[in-house]
Amino acid sequence: MKISRAYVIQKIKFLIPVLAVFYIIYSGFIYSIVYTSAKKLPCLDDKEVMRIKLFGSSISEDGNTVSAVFSIIDTNGNEMAVIERSWNGNYLTIDFYKTNISGKNFFFPSAIYGKEEMLAGPRRTRQTSLSRYYDENKECLLLGFGSTKKQRQLLYNISSFSNGHFKVLRIGRVKKISTDLSFCQTGIY
Repeated sequence: MKISRAYVIQKIKFLIPVLAVFYIIYSGFIYSIVYTSAKKLPCLDDKEVMRIKLFGSSISEDGNTVSAVFSIIDTNGNEMAVIERSWNGNYLTIDFYKTNISGKNFFFPSAIYGKEEMLAGPRRTRQTSLSRYYDENKECLLLGFGSTKKQRQLLYNISSFSNGHFKVLRIGRVKKISTDLSFCQTGIY
């Protein structure tokens, strides 16, 4: 049995609008979940998110490295995850996602990576993804111990949206902020 080209084109023309409608419904569902979650949570934009301490850099034939310790802080001011290691490059940068929903700002650390030059462009070496340190079992642990499981689940919805785990357009709601750490002093938090 030979399938004609016209038949295939006809099926594709039918399938594209169906997929578009499905995506619009899916996106609307995700946006409503995220918006409802933000409405139910307090504003968290004045809380400390990370502590950073640079140890220094080293030069070798294999390439330069810079070492540091990063602590992810919950809303109670407690360290919930500590990452101590070296990254390839001479300087470090950390990316955050700032999400504005329902008149509230939410900040989520996204990635740490090394750079070869101060104030270099977006070209990166290997990066350390950070959401896995605070998003666990469909809960965002950034809220700390004084929060309820439901509140942590609500913040997880916003974190998943911010970090791109929900495959929807985030234009206008999520802003990526890159913080260059090349001017930080070593040995000081």
